[in-house]
Amino acid sequence: MVTRWLAGRYGDRRGPAGLVLPALLVSAGGVLLLARTGSAVSAVAGAAVFGAGFGVAQNATLALMYARVPPAGYGTVTALWNVAYDGGMGIGAVAFGVLAGGTGYSWAFVLTAAVMLAALAPARRDRRRDRGSAGSV
Repeated sequence: MVTRWLAGRYGDRRGPAGLVLPALLVSAGGVLLLARTGSAVSAVAGAAVFGAGFGVAQNATLALMYARVPPAGYGTVTALWNVAYDGGMGIGAVAFGVLAGGTGYSWAFVLTAAVMLAALAPARRDRRRDRGSAGSV
């Protein structure tokens, strides 16, 4: 909750586009910390780090989507973002459970972080696109 608020303040002043890549990296780092399943400290720290990055990502992605449509499209943005968020949580939970059943929790967390890092490529491409059209975002 705190990082969503801070991301909103930052995004209002400097734009949300620069927050997506760091949010992805921080979130994936938190998931990697969770891979140390034998350590309570790593579990708590990993959950906190993941939550911090995820909070920033939530705010930044929603703000970017709103910035790319006229006000008449806000309802569509809200619906699409929530479908993606809720669908990702549901499908992700099932996929993680299947993965953990086959690999164990430590490897499932490592592989989940790797999948998260795969999102860096489209996020970087999108960020370059935003920089190229700074006046239209």
